[in-house]
Amino acid sequence: MVILRLLMGGIVRLTALLVISYWLLVAAPKAFADTSCQPIYGGGQSCITTNNILVNKTILNPQTNQFVDNLSINDPKYQPGFIPTFQISVTNTGNANVSRIGIKDILPQYISFGSGAGIFDPNSNTLSFSITDLAPNETRKYTVVGRVINAEQIPIASGSVVCVINQAIAMINDNSVSQDNAQFCIQKTSPSVAVTTGTKGGFPVFSSVPITSTPKTGPEALALFALVLAGLSGWFMIKYAGKKEEIK
Repeated sequence: MVILRLLMGGIVRLTALLVISYWLLVAAPKAFADTSCQPIYGGGQSCITTNNILVNKTILNPQTNQFVDNLSINDPKYQPGFIPTFQISVTNTGNANVSRIGIKDILPQYISFGSGAGIFDPNSNTLSFSITDLAPNETRKYTVVGRVINAEQIPIASGSVVCVINQAIAMINDNSVSQDNAQFCIQKTSPSVAVTTGTKGGFPVFSSVPITSTPKTGPEALALFALVLAGLSGWFMIKYAGKKEEIK
């Protein structure tokens, strides 16, 4: 009987060990999300976490009118009053239908909300909305429009550049399952430069700078000055000769 109990106890412990090993080696990697991160300009990382839901956040390039993942400091920049456009793409990478996904889009500093689906909270500068019944391999795209605040509200020197990050987060049952960032940069326009219009994406078109010309000071101007002096000298000589004739 003792041997049987010991044998049964060993079987139970072996079974538990096998279950734990299976969970750690096989089930756990599938249960927990995979995370891939890429460094972005100015510090930090742009991370995408997937758990059958993939979020991709992009920003409209104001020069090419194409959506891109990020705009670095060397790329076209937005300026005060311009309208940045963002796109959120949500994809179900799994094999089952997802009944509900909560989306939060957090607008960065210096950007005010313009339009987009859902409810906007001005205190947190966050737009919230929900996606329902997202089928396997289905992607839905949503557009969010903002506006760069006025120049006097941006505490940087004229002509300086500041880069900001817009973040989108996908949640299931109030737990974050995926997120992505889109970086872009804002250049504070110098007061001496007037912006008259803009392109479709908000890229600036500057007014022409007036040019003031001054008289030439080269050899041609000296020759002209000599001719004027000669003319005046001739006039005085004629005038003087006329007076001498009158005296005689």
